[in-house]
Amino acid sequence: MDLAIETKALSKSFDALQAVDKLYLAVPAGSIFGLIGPNGAGKSTLIQMLTGIIRPDSGDGFILGQSIRKRDGSIRNRVGYVPDVPVMYPGVTVAEMYRLGSKLYPFWDWERCRELHKGFRLPEGQRIRNLSRGQKVQVALVMALALRPQLLLLDEPTAGLDPVVRRAFLQTIIEEVAEQGTTVFYSSHNLNDLEQSADHIAAIYRGRMLFSHTLDELKESVHRLQLIFAGEPPEDAIKSLSGLVEYQQSGRVITITITGDLDSISPRLVELEPELVKELNLDLESIFVTFMESQGYGFER
Repeated sequence: MDLAIETKALSKSFDALQAVDKLYLAVPAGSIFGLIGPNGAGKSTLIQMLTGIIRPDSGDGFILGQSIRKRDGSIRNRVGYVPDVPVMYPGVTVAEMYRLGSKLYPFWDWERCRELHKGFRLPEGQRIRNLSRGQKVQVALVMALALRPQLLLLDEPTAGLDPVVRRAFLQTIIEEVAEQGTTVFYSSHNLNDLEQSADHIAAIYRGRMLFSHTLDELKESVHRLQLIFAGEPPEDAIKSLSGLVEYQQSGRVITITITGDLDSISPRLVELEPELVKELNLDLESIFVTFMESQGYGFER
């Protein structure tokens, strides 16, 4: 499998804080790969190491086959980057930012630039300092895609954007992958957006990998089941089930979240003799919250 991004025991700390801790990650080429995790999990630190903004303490990472420790200008020309708060020259106009981009990147595509600029309805003569946050993010995306990247790195770019702008942004990303085969590595807290666009999902917590699966694999590996019993539920037997992540009881009704293959889980449930077993819908946000709570992350009451 061709990989656009690979990390091997990649680590970075800031004083006593271990931001990224021996992280192993593999991002298939041509995929939309979503990265999720709570605040402080290490997502931005990881992306900043991949872009070369900060250097790792140990381990290594590879972008399009080249080590991030030995990268040269040829990689920069093939990687687009949109941070959560784009950094651009505040006193220049949108048009001047585009002209600067065309001089910096040898594969700059003016036709693509104008197409995206028109689609987002951006004000060409407006100075960057006078743009809204959403407009700045859109300008950054126009520039990132106009350089015709093989890899696009997005660090929480849609946070705080209104629904119309966010939808247009995501649609542009999906079209880019479909038409150009660009790999998109996308950090976000908006799990609904990722569920609609990503085909791979990875979660990190305290700088370490929590899980990494295709979206289909993830949904097939975690199940929320409701068990209804005629009499007193066998609480101890249920809580001893292998792969049990979450347990809730309301009288004779038990709701569990459990990991594993459903065909393997079902015979174990039959032995408990419930009157009814019903599978409940479990979206990506619920899966993530369940995993995080199993790691002890949450609001202490």
